[in-house]
Amino acid sequence: MALTDPNSVLVRDYLQNVSMLYRNAEYVADQIFPIVDGLNPTAKVGKYLKGPWFRDEAEPRAPGTPARVGEFKITSSNLDPVNYAFASTVPDEERRNANIPSSFPLQPDIDALQYIAEKLDIKKEVRASAVLHATAWGGQAAGGVDAEGHWGDATAGNDTFLADIRTARDSIRSNTGILPNTLFLTWEAWSALQVAPALLALMNPQALSANSLVQVNTLSALIGMTIIIGSAVKNTDEETVADSSFTPVNIWGTSGAETKGVGFIYYKPASVGLRIPSAGYQYRIAQINGQGRMSTTWRDDARHADMYDTQEDTDFSAVGLDLRYMFKDTCTT
Repeated sequence: MALTDPNSVLVRDYLQNVSMLYRNAEYVADQIFPIVDGLNPTAKVGKYLKGPWFRDEAEPRAPGTPARVGEFKITSSNLDPVNYAFASTVPDEERRNANIPSSFPLQPDIDALQYIAEKLDIKKEVRASAVLHATAWGGQAAGGVDAEGHWGDATAGNDTFLADIRTARDSIRSNTGILPNTLFLTWEAWSALQVAPALLALMNPQALSANSLVQVNTLSALIGMTIIIGSAVKNTDEETVADSSFTPVNIWGTSGAETKGVGFIYYKPASVGLRIPSAGYQYRIAQINGQGRMSTTWRDDARHADMYDTQEDTDFSAVGLDLRYMFKDTCTT
């Protein structure tokens, strides 16, 4: 006799070439400041005081008389890298079960190392964001100048984005003699600028449509700066047995719930070296493998498991405070 439902005898297996994982699409902490690789965990960066280098002091010299003598002074900023590390476990049972053809398509070693890397990347984003928001850039109070929600204003005539960029650029140039070349935007700031009527009218004066959006490359060309967008989020819920809860917050906002938009205009050199200014540095200590990060593995017999650990030593340091200008509340107040 035939079964009423032939499918009732089937056992549903996991697809072995498809699985889902959510994680941030991009981390930008390594793009914010130039990376300086070193060996000394208690280093400092030398700084020439700028005042003497801008003084107009050369004078005519009469025959047989000495030239006017001038002097310059130096100072320094400390670089204090901190070791951050995270570990993960691959139990024997997990490795065994992953080899069963119908089981969840785990790759225990790869999954463990990627999970650890994600933790270090999130922490690096959080630390870089904290430095940006806690520093009094360009003589401003920490937190930046209030843009009063006018970047991307629905009324083109009220949009202050280009005027604010000019203000920041002129301020940095007048205080340092250097033009800024980089704009960092939080996701909220960028999202508002993408549909800004004032910018769309400039970029698409003959072909504006309901689907038009400002693109990074076109905005970069308009303002003459490289654009970096911080879009990463983190989960603030504590680990539980089920571990299914997810409360995301913006890593790059001024606080966990910040959605008002932030913009930083600053100077970032193409490479670091002697007598080259920079708004900040990421100082990184080389591990014993010669790389910025090092992963190690060992056997924990008591747990019947293989252990993985990854570590890095880094410091984000704001050293050129007058080479950066910050705006807050760019898209709403």
